[in-house]
Amino acid sequence: MDSDTLMYVKKTRLTRRESQEATRERLIDAAERAFIRRGFDASSVEQIAEAAGFSRGAFYSNFRSKDELFMAVLKAKRKEIEGALDEIVRRESNPAQRLHAVLDWYVNQGVNRGWMMLETEFTLRACRNRAARLRMEQFNRQRMADYTALVSTHFAESGGIPTGRAEAVAVSLFAAAKGLAELAMIDAENSGKELYAECRDLVFKHLLPADDKDQ
Repeated sequence: MDSDTLMYVKKTRLTRRESQEATRERLIDAAERAFIRRGFDASSVEQIAEAAGFSRGAFYSNFRSKDELFMAVLKAKRKEIEGALDEIVRRESNPAQRLHAVLDWYVNQGVNRGWMMLETEFTLRACRNRAARLRMEQFNRQRMADYTALVSTHFAESGGIPTGRAEAVAVSLFAAAKGLAELAMIDAENSGKELYAECRDLVFKHLLPADDKDQ
């Protein structure tokens, strides 16, 4: 095989990979819309594939099951969240202000209604299905590892003495933010915004090292 032919083959293979990745992304986008609109159980493989502009066969050439597709949706949203958190880290140089901004993002901005609906939907699925539960457990472990790394970095940069293990602090902050975000999701008039912020700060101050509380 001459060099020109080899280059053509490599280019063709790359194009096929790119095409498959584009197909996956369209299926993930269609699934996200379907799961938010109709829920997991009411969204069929055929509906998702048709909404993405593909056949049932195209779906199964990319995903083994609807559960696997759901995890792909969650992972895609996780990447969006990581991007938003990275932006906060770059923008906020003060460690205490940075951690406060992260928690504020979760409560008031970062976790939108669609994301909360998706996560709640699959949490219910995980409660009823062992395979889904194992997938969700792995997803949560990875997510908590990311947040623990952020908290560990904060402790190292602030020089304060943590109130607990970095992992425990990360989980506590996340649980508080997630719970407040769920309340905010069903607050149609956003009447509890100030209360949610007060609750956020209450948890935040109790979990931070003493040296950070006055910053």
